[in-house]
This record gives sequence, structure tokens and C-alpha cells, in this order.
Amino acid sequence: MLTVVWLAALGEVRLEVFVSLFTVEYFACSALFRPRRRFFDVVGGALFLTFCVIVALKVWEILF
Repeated sequence: MLTVVWLAALGEVRLEVFVSLFTVEYFACSALFRPRRRFFDVVGGALFLTFCVIVALKVWEILF
């Protein structure tokens, strides 16, 4: 993935940045290529849940 290469080249080490960009990249590719799903999208659900937890922790950090 080019995301890893670009973030490593920029010297990024925070895990939440990687997870956030992977989530955006995953859903963008899913929207562009629209693969057929027979079951619930487990990977997408896990990425979205992780993204929501990261956002909630950042909001909590800012507010308190």
C-alpha cells in the first residue's frame, strides 16, 4: 500500500493516523470498485469501529 510508504517517508509514527487513513482508503476503494458482498463486511465494520473509538478518545482528550 502506498499509504504506508508515504506515511513512513513523512516520519509518521502515530498508530491512529495509520488506522484513520487505512479506514478512509478502504471505504474509498469499496465505493469505487463496489465488490459484491454475501455477508456482513467484517473488515469494514472493524475499521469503522476502531476509527470511532479513536475519534472518541481524541474528542475526550480535547474536552477534558
